[in-house]
Amino acid sequence: MRNLAISLVVIVGVLQFATACGILGPSATDQDTLDALMEAGSDFTKEHPFDFYIYHPNKADAQRICAQLEAEGFLGTVREGALGDEWLCLARINFKPSIVRITEISAKIEALISEFGGEYDGWETIVIPK
Repeated sequence: MRNLAISLVVIVGVLQFATACGILGPSATDQDTLDALMEAGSDFTKEHPFDFYIYHPNKADAQRICAQLEAEGFLGTVREGALGDEWLCLARINFKPSIVRITEISAKIEALISEFGGEYDGWETIVIPK
């Protein structure tokens, strides 16, 4: 029994590490979040406002990232991060929740980060009831 418990802890740790490192890709965590949103009673046939968080130590590069996303239909806002030593590009777009769309947007953001630097800190939305 003890070996089983240790094995489960190791497996969970490996999965968390693989997800954090991008080995499993963002969709593992993203799908869990979408599942929780649906369980909370959100209506996936309706558009939801999605906010995507990108942080950059340089304001000009945060503005460049936001401008690129705005050109693709996002509403972008650049403001000082909560800790004051970085800049937040907050990019909002409305769409019907789907793992395909989340994965596409995440890949787009990761490509921008590869070009300009920075850190992608995920997304959030609200429950839109049925």
